[in-house]
Amino acid sequence: MKKFFLFLLFTGIISCAAFKNKNPFIGVFQVNVLDIDDVGDVPAILSIFKNKDNYTSTIVYEIDGVENEMEILSSYEVDKTTFIIETFLDGNQIDFELNFDDDTISGIAAGIFEVEGTRLIK
Repeated sequence: MKKFFLFLLFTGIISCAAFKNKNPFIGVFQVNVLDIDDVGDVPAILSIFKNKDNYTSTIVYEIDGVENEMEILSSYEVDKTTFIIETFLDGNQIDFELNFDDDTISGIAAGIFEVEGTRLIK
């Protein structure tokens, strides 16, 4: 009887872990902002974290071999697949609207530049 109870307890814990809803936005991603005027494609590392109710993001991009970190104003979830990051760069607000599908990202930056990427770390 004791073994049966332990078996039920163990399977209950395992089944709850299997059905836990994973947040698709949290992780580290390699992204590229495509065809920026006079620069071309810009590679970046996007990191998204969540503590309780708030998201925190960092974007480190590279132009001409120099790494820079964007100033993030806010990061938030729109729906189950869409995430917005509002940034400030060179005196302008640049918004990223990102769509997450499993381990890939597609989207748009500043309303005109295509963004694509893949997950590096969950």
